[in-house]
Amino acid sequence: MIRSSKHILKYSNKNKIEFLESLYTDYKVALQECIELILSGTIPLKKFLSTKDIPVLNNINHSQWKAIIYKQASEIIRSTIKKNKDIRFKRYKKVYYYFKTKNRQLQFLNKRYSELNLKYKQFIKPEPKNISINLDYHLFNTQFGDSFDEFIRIHLPYFKKKKSKDFSITLNLPVKYHKQSLKYSDWKRSKTICLSKVNSNFYLTFFYEKTEPNKKQEGSELGIDIGYKKLLSTSDNKFYGTEIESLCTKISKKLRGSKNYSQSLTHRTNYINKVCNSLDLTKVNYLVLEDLKNLKHKSKFSKKFNNKLQYWTYSKVLKKFESLCSEQGIYLEKVSPAYTSQTCSECGFIDKESRNKESFICTSCGTVLDADFNASINILHRGTYSSSQEKLQI
Repeated sequence: MIRSSKHILKYSNKNKIEFLESLYTDYKVALQECIELILSGTIPLKKFLSTKDIPVLNNINHSQWKAIIYKQASEIIRSTIKKNKDIRFKRYKKVYYYFKTKNRQLQFLNKRYSELNLKYKQFIKPEPKNISINLDYHLFNTQFGDSFDEFIRIHLPYFKKKKSKDFSITLNLPVKYHKQSLKYSDWKRSKTICLSKVNSNFYLTFFYEKTEPNKKQEGSELGIDIGYKKLLSTSDNKFYGTEIESLCTKISKKLRGSKNYSQSLTHRTNYINKVCNSLDLTKVNYLVLEDLKNLKHKSKFSKKFNNKLQYWTYSKVLKKFESLCSEQGIYLEKVSPAYTSQTCSECGFIDKESRNKESFICTSCGTVLDADFNASINILHRGTYSSSQEKLQI
């Protein structure tokens, strides 16, 4: 298992922030320069390249910094090549289908896709914008302090002369731990850190590793319905996250790209994580969730409601539970949500008329339950009793 914690560098003084600004600007220019050199064929595209073969990039002549710039540039190019290949292949299938139905361009149809000898590189124009700088243990060291929990000393790609010798300038960045990082105090910390910039703030990200525990052999089973009114409704008749609708409504009223919009998205994500963490799963060994896919694309709701619905990110809830289950040794299963809100959990009768807003009143047996509670029971039953072909085991 790999987890991470992000730390804002707000405790650094003005001089250190200016150094970080210069570093980030110079690194971005050097990265773009390296990408252009690879695309032009001046330097080869390889997984590893000797720093002797990498020229000075935007006045950066530090060998280890040149190495990480080249590594990131080559990764960006490979990723772009793959994306261009995928786009090209999709277009090829459409063109092939068109000529096949029209019985035209037989010479083209008789060739395999691999025989077309397409030059992907001429279509690549990667322009990295929001970049992160991955630093390995060669470029930083750690020191524990008194006023701060930790200091990260970064060796910058700039030099200063001292007694006729060039020495790399170092930057000592103070870091304070928080609840998220303390959670991984017994995990092994990676020898790599990540420096990033979000808006006008700089962040350091630490990575942690730990062997995934064995799955629990004993415990209770729990079904969870993920909703818009109530974020989580469990099969033991408990409800969590009743503020999610109001948060999504607030986000929908914000101007996209504004600072308030960005802050609202962060608040929503933090709220989702907080709600998911509040569930006590210590006695649970089997968890069943609904596998929600393409909900927004297939929605029949109004445009106004869909505008709010797009900020209800159920994918974040699923990923959070995947993470929690892997950490706690819980079996996680995702099942189809079809008709779970219309099916009576007592008699199994399906009727959309049984669902009336937040209430479920079975038109067959008369069972009265909270609609989301009823759905969570159906989700649990579907995971417990469905055949292995219908299960989406994780």
